[in-house]
Amino acid sequence: MGGALATQLQRSHPLVVYDRSESAVEKLVQSGAARAARIEDLAACSVLFLCLPTSDHVDEVLFGDSGLGAKLQPGTLIVDQTTGDPKATRRMAQTLRERGIDLIDAPVSGGIAGAQAGTIAIMVGASDAQYERALPYLKAISSNLFHTGDVGAGHVIKLVNNLMSTAQRLLSFEAMTLAAKNGVDPVKAVEVLVASGGRNAYLEKMMGPRILQGKLNVGFTLGLAHKDARLACQLGIDSEVPLFFGNLTRELYQSCIAEMGRDNQVDTVGQYFDRIAGTSVVPAENDLPAKGKVG
Repeated sequence: MGGALATQLQRSHPLVVYDRSESAVEKLVQSGAARAARIEDLAACSVLFLCLPTSDHVDEVLFGDSGLGAKLQPGTLIVDQTTGDPKATRRMAQTLRERGIDLIDAPVSGGIAGAQAGTIAIMVGASDAQYERALPYLKAISSNLFHTGDVGAGHVIKLVNNLMSTAQRLLSFEAMTLAAKNGVDPVKAVEVLVASGGRNAYLEKMMGPRILQGKLNVGFTLGLAHKDARLACQLGIDSEVPLFFGNLTRELYQSCIAEMGRDNQVDTVGQYFDRIAGTSVVPAENDLPAKGKVG
């Protein structure tokens, strides 16, 4: 995801890139970006974009052994596009604010395809002034922008979005196995459901076009899906909002992780439902490596 976002950004802004993946860096360098030999070299940039798996990784980059946060100059703007913890984001933003550095959150939704097309939704948590400063860079990535409130608000609504998305995936597979077990062909089931009241984004964009075609390798893992559901449920606890379905969603992903491992692709939850229902909604021939297949 970070590479796809950076590709959009470098079309209109000079870019300096760093990543642990040499191939990811090389791809951007071949397109005109400059290479940072060390992460500390990014401290010379006045605007810094981060896209990492978790807020713990963001914390490590800014305040860990690399010491990047301590090397940044006052006036630097950090745009965190991680799907992160709003509490951690606000804590880090406050620490950096004391040094004259702005940290805002701008997580995204729409997948790598949305990033590559320039249509990905960007949910921004920032003050009005911070948002205006970040706007030229964010517009370079996508015109689908939402200023959702002050720092942390972007991460809040991203967790809300991902909780709904992760729950829809589970419910969709459960419903599909019910249809298949009782004699309705999965392709026909999707056709009917997307034309009816049971329609949802997962059925429309994933189940028909991808899952039933054996395309399960979306580049997003069970562990990351569980992380998002867990953070949303913790937000519910912290703000005293009951999340009956949210907590059930979290536990179902935990069950899938226990059986298949957190590094397995997220849509292998379909194989999990097939196993317990005795159905074959997910094609046996799919694009997962052998270790990612469940029999």
